[in-house]
Amino acid sequence: MTPHLAGFMYHEIADDPAASGFQRPGARDYRVTTRAFAAQLDAVARGAVSPALVTTVDFSHPGRHVLLTFDDGGKSALYASEELRRRGWRGHFFIVTDLVGARTFLDVAGVRALRAAGHLVGSHSHTHPDIFKNLSATRMADEWRISQDRLAQLLGEPCIAASVPGGDISPEVLQSADAAGFRYLFTSEPWLEPRRVGSCWVLGRYSLKAANDAAQVGALARFRGWRRALLVRRVKVLLRDTFPHLYGQYVRRTTREEPAP
Repeated sequence: MTPHLAGFMYHEIADDPAASGFQRPGARDYRVTTRAFAAQLDAVARGAVSPALVTTVDFSHPGRHVLLTFDDGGKSALYASEELRRRGWRGHFFIVTDLVGARTFLDVAGVRALRAAGHLVGSHSHTHPDIFKNLSATRMADEWRISQDRLAQLLGEPCIAASVPGGDISPEVLQSADAAGFRYLFTSEPWLEPRRVGSCWVLGRYSLKAANDAAQVGALARFRGWRRALLVRRVKVLLRDTFPHLYGQYVRRTTREEPAP
């Protein structure tokens, strides 16, 4: 038996949408206000399992674990880091390395501050291709390698974890992460049971949006509602795979960067 891991995926925690992260239409739904974030963390704290790092999980034994993750590396990651520190928790922060130092993203000092706070810092690819599974094997390998190398230079340690940009996976995506040498790969699939691809553990997450309230997060942290979440996700993936052209148009429309205010 393997453990059950309730993974939560956040993006930006900010009251000012223009202050952090991607400035594109598709990012709006994934911005959580500071007030909502605090309420959600309080709901998690009322559960029986405190959030911890994936590196503390014994994958050979059953058990329940809660993992908090943050994608993209927007400036609000430092706020999220401080909120976790206040509760004595550690999280996982995945960085788009080509954007380090960009206007609404962390600079080098910010990335290092996350690691100094005890969090795991990993790769969210180098340039954040929005449909990662459509890349060639060579391009996937380059995205991982460049990002790994830059994070290793910044932090002085190997990069052992990653999350898939855009969320779309395929066997080739999972194999590319294993070939890159990652020990852990976080997806956007809301499954509780980790899977193994080569030497890499592939982990599920529930993607949190502005519409999610504290009660929903609290239930998920108590390992309730994951089956329904997976069903919803599978329907979305089926529609994407059935209408790839329409999905591609949707992604292009929602990932256009908006001008700075």
